[in-house]
Amino acid sequence: GTSGLRPLLWRCHAARAAAHLARDDRAAAEAALEAAKEQIASLAAAIPDAARRAHFAQAAAALLPDLPPLTTLQARKLAYDGLTRRERQIAALIAQGKSNPEIADELVIAVRTVKSHVTNILNKLNMSARTQIAAWAAEKGLLP
Repeated sequence: GTSGLRPLLWRCHAARAAAHLARDDRAAAEAALEAAKEQIASLAAAIPDAARRAHFAQAAAALLPDLPPLTTLQARKLAYDGLTRRERQIAALIAQGKSNPEIADELVIAVRTVKSHVTNILNKLNMSARTQIAAWAAEKGLLP
């Protein structure tokens, strides 16, 4: 079977994580690192001696690539469910009860652009109504 390959699997996930990091694909790198950590934990659990188990887990974890710290922009997008600065701005205006034409006037952009942003917001937040956007914006503290 493939049970003899199990000890190599975490290294494959670690290598995938490194490759994703080289391509600046943080999400894929995080997923690969998580898979590597799960494999390491599974292998460590099979080691009966506590000291050896701890040593293996520590040594294996030390070989995993490090994720670079999030940039301010990445951290902000993560905190706001992937919404861009402009999308957050529009969400806040929706929460203030403004219509698309009012938002367009305030931001000096086309109504069609506002509609596009609203569609993106709904998709990113997995929502179907402006009232949901308004509640989300209030919850995230986006209201003045």
